[in-house]
Amino acid sequence: MKWFSKKYAYPLVIVAMIVSVILQVAWLSQLYSSQEVQVKRELDQVVNNVVRSSNFLSLLPGNEGNDNFLSFFQSPEWLQFKEAYSRMRGHKVMSRFDSDLTGDSSIVDISIRIPNKNYERKKHKVQRIFEHGETEEEQLALDSVEYNRLDSLVDQELLKNHLRVKYFVVKYDWETGAILNHHTAAEIRKADYHSEPCSYNIRLYNNFQLVVPSLRGIVFYQMRYYLLSSFLMLLLTGAAFYFVFRLLKHQHIYAQARIAFTSNMTHELKTPVAVMEAALDAITRYQLTADPEKLLQYINISKTELHRLNMMIEKVLNLDEVDSGETRLRSELYDVQQGLEQVVTSMQLQNKLAGIHYHPSEEPCFLDGDPVHLTNVFYNLIDNALKYGGKDVRVDVSCTCTEEHIVISVKDNGPGISKIYHARIFERFFRVQDNVDVHNVKGSGLGLNYVKQIVERHGGKIRVVSELGKGSEFIIELPVYNEV
Repeated sequence: MKWFSKKYAYPLVIVAMIVSVILQVAWLSQLYSSQEVQVKRELDQVVNNVVRSSNFLSLLPGNEGNDNFLSFFQSPEWLQFKEAYSRMRGHKVMSRFDSDLTGDSSIVDISIRIPNKNYERKKHKVQRIFEHGETEEEQLALDSVEYNRLDSLVDQELLKNHLRVKYFVVKYDWETGAILNHHTAAEIRKADYHSEPCSYNIRLYNNFQLVVPSLRGIVFYQMRYYLLSSFLMLLLTGAAFYFVFRLLKHQHIYAQARIAFTSNMTHELKTPVAVMEAALDAITRYQLTADPEKLLQYINISKTELHRLNMMIEKVLNLDEVDSGETRLRSELYDVQQGLEQVVTSMQLQNKLAGIHYHPSEEPCFLDGDPVHLTNVFYNLIDNALKYGGKDVRVDVSCTCTEEHIVISVKDNGPGISKIYHARIFERFFRVQDNVDVHNVKGSGLGLNYVKQIVERHGGKIRVVSELGKGSEFIIELPVYNEV
């Protein structure tokens, strides 16, 4: 999809995330509204249960054995009727309520008077008639006890329904509807929930109202799993987009590196081929068979370039084999110092002007490893130090041995490597450069990646210590051979 470039992908992801957030917010908003309605229904049920319990407790004294009496006054029909009756004073009706609950039969006399069309209701005062020697003060004191009991009844019902809310109870005068405690009508209007005024005893003296200032906490608590799942979904969506783009970015970098690698390797392979072609052409054109000395010189040149070409091919093949896991390390008891000495000697013969200094350990350093691959590792590191070190390069190779590790160091006095590249120089095809198409030093970008993989397959690790202008040091730690 050539048309689907990065400039379209990023805006598309941003739009997708914004749409996802909007949809989640819309869904959670609807869920909040429905949960709020559900909480209000549960609070209504709490109020109903409190009314039933309060009325039962107000009737219980003196009637503990009267099951028929208690059953009737606890019935939903009676409670609904009583609540409806208590609200009739707002409809311009006159009513009368008489009750005798202590005789052989409990008598409740309720009458309703509906005025004619032209009748104007006159102000009147509720008259309460007490029998059996009861006084109004005694009845009001009993009403106060029953009102104070409401808080514990409400707490019990809220706990039973798992509703953790802050609330207050408003007390109303049954006759005038005035608020009898310290709360105000403004508090009630601002509250998220307030019940209908309900009577809390059979005598219909006063009413109470349950008020919950805020439902936000309990609604969010009941939505906690939905909120968590929504957050996790957005988080996972964002993480998925992030990792996809990171993968695409790495693939893009990898593709560019492969292109650069192909270009570099083409030039690298053409150079020895061109030299051998020129040497063979000179042999045939100038009939060097008559001059054995020059003939041998040109043959040696061809052999050197052929060896160089073979080394390049081997480097690529070795790396592919290590990546695919097809290469099997032929482990044996290997003297690291002997291998280093051989590589250093060989490199000194090939680079007579370079300063290569080897600092061996006083004791032999043995490990269980593959001599061929480890020799290639040492060759790659020293070759890189010589190639990138500049004209007056000095390479110090050292080997030390501890009880657990063999530490090999290859240090040069070259231009150094910026810290931003330290984590990437071991990636395949990666080369420190300013321009991917121009290299001051020819190379494939495979050597350090091969070195890292071989070292790790031997159970070791490699790191670089370098600063710009202060040279570079590659440090390898390999496990010491221990007899079992």
